[in-house]
Amino acid sequence: MGKKGGKNKMKRLAAPRSWDISRKSARFVFKPTPGPHEISSSYPLGVVARDLLSLAELSKELKYIMKNGKILVDGKERRTPRFPVGLFNVVSVPVEGVDYRLVPSPKGLVLAKVNAEEARTKLCSVRTKTKVKGGHIQYGFHDGRSIVDDKLDLSPGDAVLLEVPSQKVLGQAKLAKGSLGLVLTGDRAGQLGKIADVKKGTISREKMVRLTLSSGEAEVPSRLVFPVGTSSPMITVGAGAR
Repeated sequence: MGKKGGKNKMKRLAAPRSWDISRKSARFVFKPTPGPHEISSSYPLGVVARDLLSLAELSKELKYIMKNGKILVDGKERRTPRFPVGLFNVVSVPVEGVDYRLVPSPKGLVLAKVNAEEARTKLCSVRTKTKVKGGHIQYGFHDGRSIVDDKLDLSPGDAVLLEVPSQKVLGQAKLAKGSLGLVLTGDRAGQLGKIADVKKGTISREKMVRLTLSSGEAEVPSRLVFPVGTSSPMITVGAGAR
């Protein structure tokens, strides 16, 4: 019988261009498992730990570190190098006393160092809003999380600040005029600006957001804009800056 499913290996040369890794140091690299993030918008945890944080040189060393619960993602132990980590995930190494958040940049996702207090929080974008059994409202987020909360008044595109891993709601940000919006991809990725207007979509045109950025005014599809606060970002959204 033939093998079902895709390949478990990935060549470094075939890895997404957004991965900040050496392409010729070895032939293969960890391939993310199916999970909360797509391959094109995430790193395997093993690549973050070995190639970006330099916690180990060999895969054998890295697997030993991870199997002993030395690396956390959003406050939870993750023991497989192929676990996908993406936008705003916090990677923590308690024995080293360091915490890093994955934030957008023109080169793709990069690591931004955060303090221990901020490492316990995460901004999540609302992707779905549905009514479940009992008439309660369930929100689905960009990283695969979901919560049932009737007190929140959010729509797809808005964001909520959660305490992790408990998922306690700490705050929220609307995708609306006056909020701060972060551009997620493209040449302006990582730029923060005030939302000047949100234009409703039509059958032939998607919903657009007009932003006032440091590089000038720009109109960006709403799916590429992440609301992060009002007067200031609720979390670190750029490498080396809040």
